[in-house]
Amino acid sequence: MKIAIVGTGNVGGSLARIFTRKGHTVTIANSSNSPALHELAKETGATSATVQNVAQGAEVIILSIPTKRILDLPKEFLNTIAPEAIVVDTSNYYPLHRDGAIEPIEKGVPESRWVEQQINHPVIKAFSATNWYNLTEEVQSQLSHRFALPVSGDDAAAKAVVSQLVAEAGFDPVDAGGLDESWRLQPGSPAYCTDLSVEEMRKALSQATNERKPESSGIRDSEEELKTAQENQVAFFETFNKAIQVLVETKQWSEASATKGIVDQFMSGKNPGDILANIFENKRLD
Repeated sequence: MKIAIVGTGNVGGSLARIFTRKGHTVTIANSSNSPALHELAKETGATSATVQNVAQGAEVIILSIPTKRILDLPKEFLNTIAPEAIVVDTSNYYPLHRDGAIEPIEKGVPESRWVEQQINHPVIKAFSATNWYNLTEEVQSQLSHRFALPVSGDDAAAKAVVSQLVAEAGFDPVDAGGLDESWRLQPGSPAYCTDLSVEEMRKALSQATNERKPESSGIRDSEEELKTAQENQVAFFETFNKAIQVLVETKQWSEASATKGIVDQFMSGKNPGDILANIFENKRLD
């Protein structure tokens, strides 16, 4: 299968590694045409391209870029895709530390429905509800069982194709309904980044509510309150990323292992501030 991937960050880069290993013909692009793009191409055997021509002839196009960057995509970049091509949206909306407020999403339009409207092409939402390190061969080799991954979309045939790719990527796909129901796997939902089995995932999807939590919303009562929320979340993620680098440098861990180790501690119920402070002070995870 010919797969085009737009975006070569943690998720897009991991998917490029997976699908080249599986024998697919993969073309990759990012907005900056950076050295990292060409290094990833050399590592994986994927072909590097520009965003303008990455999708030429592609049967599956994977969008793995920040939600706000959807607006920067060239309007013509889908003009040369294969007939019946499938577009997959892996993005999540993070209004406080990355994307800024997007009014239709804040008013209830599911994130991937908004993406679909911007690119004027149907999308399938997938690869969005797991932590990026679970897409790495290193972490997957250490897992005792496969995690479930939800797939949302309105086209059953397209969902079946994407579900097969999800299975190839090392997950058990779970049908999460149509795109209008894809809020069930958005950030803050019980299905989002919680490392569940198939039955647990189905239960989590059924328990989700279409209510955006404050940490996933760019709306506040005042501009001052919004600015404070943004500053706090930006500061947290800057500290989080610095802690990852401390473990990478002092423990010689990979970025995936360091990130997973910290997130596992977060999920255990320990105070995130205490966890990060311990890393900086003692150069370790307890």
